[in-house]
Amino acid sequence: MPVTYKIANGNNMPVQAPLIPDPFVPYECPGNVTLSVLCRTDRAILEAYLAPTPFTPLSDLYVVYASDFSNCDKVAFMDAGITIPVLFEGVQGATYLFEYEDNDSAIAAGRDLWGYPKKFADIDLTLEGDKATARVVRQGTEIMAIAADFSSETPFDMPKMAPHFNTHVQPGPDGKVLSRRVIRRDTSPDFQLARNRMGAAEVRLESLPQDPLGAFVPQEIFGAVLTQGDFFATEANGWGEVGRRNVMHRHRLFNLLNDGLLITSAGTRNDIGVFDPVPCLDHCRGHCARASTAADADNAL
Repeated sequence: MPVTYKIANGNNMPVQAPLIPDPFVPYECPGNVTLSVLCRTDRAILEAYLAPTPFTPLSDLYVVYASDFSNCDKVAFMDAGITIPVLFEGVQGATYLFEYEDNDSAIAAGRDLWGYPKKFADIDLTLEGDKATARVVRQGTEIMAIAADFSSETPFDMPKMAPHFNTHVQPGPDGKVLSRRVIRRDTSPDFQLARNRMGAAEVRLESLPQDPLGAFVPQEIFGAVLTQGDFFATEANGWGEVGRRNVMHRHRLFNLLNDGLLITSAGTRNDIGVFDPVPCLDHCRGHCARASTAADADNAL
């Protein structure tokens, strides 16, 4: 039976049949479930991975999470990743370091609209009694696994994780950077909490060549939070706000490169002892290598 389709003229490709629903906001997800685990690592690792951004880690803490958006009315998807509490221009929030989803429309929407660093993976989040488990598989490798037990309360303080600050980077047709800017987004005012539970957790993280999650194996796990409620991305809070542009943090890049804390794209070993590649532009390293001070590096770039 032939399918009748009304040809669109969308705001994303293909314009005749857009990958991202247009408009994407508003949308909602009743019965949203998120499993979050608060972890600690060496602060120097967080600083190294945030060096290409203008964000400063709040401490040595980060969050490993998985979230079920399968009830989303616009695009059904699962979501997981690693987020870091940060400071940006004096405001506390969080940035997404790694993020994975299982629906190409959701991935494209998050990347193109708001700068979330989404990649494809298969994600499971299962609740059974007082237990919760999550599993993320990318390219046949389990890169993340969470096992949480809420049979006994494990109280701890979860840092403020909103608003979200993302570095939105668009490549140009000539291979250069077309735009680089910070996007701020905060849907938390519209979330309707049904239940929060706190408990104990275990986390496993593994690396792939372009997914260095293994660098974030926890030195300490404080506990897990199971959050259940209704998610809303409203016209008022569902869209993002563009912050300042050209957000390459040049002085911090120079200082970390000069101290040997960043890894080049060739994969040289750094002082942290991690071989996984840190996102760092080769041409920036070349300019900085010829500069004797951070100010010289700023001028060179």
